[in-house]
Amino acid sequence: MQQHQSASNRHTFSVTRILESGIQVLVVSIIGFGCYVSFLEIGVGWLVHHERRHITAGVYMMAVGTLFPSLAVVYLHTCSGRTTHSVPAYTAPHPETITEPFECRSDGSLDFCSRENCQMRWKPPGTHHCSTCGVCRLGFDHHCPWLGNCVTTGRMKAFLTLLAVTLPILPVLKGHVVAALAVSHADTWITDVWWDRPYSWILCGGPPGRWVVGTLLGFRVLRERRVPEPWLSGSVIAQPHARIVILVGAAALLWIFSVSMTVAVARDVTRGLTTLDSIRVRVPRRGNPARTTTGRFVCIPYSCNQISLANASAIHTTSGAQWNSPGSRNSHLVYPVLTGERVYDLGWRAKLAVYKWPKMNPAMIQRMLSSEGL
Repeated sequence: MQQHQSASNRHTFSVTRILESGIQVLVVSIIGFGCYVSFLEIGVGWLVHHERRHITAGVYMMAVGTLFPSLAVVYLHTCSGRTTHSVPAYTAPHPETITEPFECRSDGSLDFCSRENCQMRWKPPGTHHCSTCGVCRLGFDHHCPWLGNCVTTGRMKAFLTLLAVTLPILPVLKGHVVAALAVSHADTWITDVWWDRPYSWILCGGPPGRWVVGTLLGFRVLRERRVPEPWLSGSVIAQPHARIVILVGAAALLWIFSVSMTVAVARDVTRGLTTLDSIRVRVPRRGNPARTTTGRFVCIPYSCNQISLANASAIHTTSGAQWNSPGSRNSHLVYPVLTGERVYDLGWRAKLAVYKWPKMNPAMIQRMLSSEGL
């Protein structure tokens, strides 16, 4: 049974890898074709040869010549290291030697991963196993099928940069589509075989598909009427072309997705959440939607003093109180993380700092300590 499940997982992994590789090829092709159209067809053909706007063309081509290579480099960087980047390879500390609060299992022990190739590797705080990639990621945020890779806190800046530089040329798209639709409605043959037929409301995706197919048929008529012109004459912009609309339409969809992701990721970062944390907060625990805990736990050692507690939770204090281990108690206490508590939310100012051990939400730590009267 276990061997059958393992074989099934490998098959699913292979299919997913093939699909994501296809998406990567598609995105790289869109970037490459977009660079060709933007730099040569628009910059050289339309602005230089057709419009004679040399200064505008120079500024435009400098911008495009910087934007598209940067976009390609950032995209390829975020796609790289599928099985190696952000994979923790640290020696697990002994729980009794840790003097700062840390995420743990329900019994206070450290978490280890035995799935796939991890082979009981220690999972430091903030680590999550990605079943798609088959490895654990330190600072895991989410797995992105557009990248065929995981986005982690270490690559968040590159991911946000990739989203920010994805911009379409919407005015060009609008003009070409309007022209193609006008020709499509005016053409007798297209009207007879498509616009006047009831099946145009059903086929190809329903009512939205009716307009898409009608527009493509309009581009077909325009292509037959078009007078052949030399390469880089600017006609690809001056006259409606389907390839420009398809390219810019794909860029527009990618741009809408990118803007949505930028807003969502930036919001989560300012709240001390990863995308995975945000999903866990929104989705109730299966079988018990009214559950008040998250299934996550925090261990606070008795050996940690006020200074180490401040270092671990961003609490600034001058008190010299000690939480030494009473003889009748264990050397640590384990607390559940309540629903709605953000473990690593330190406020937006503290998130700008760089630290090695993940600091925890001070309000959460104080809530846990107050429950014990400490």
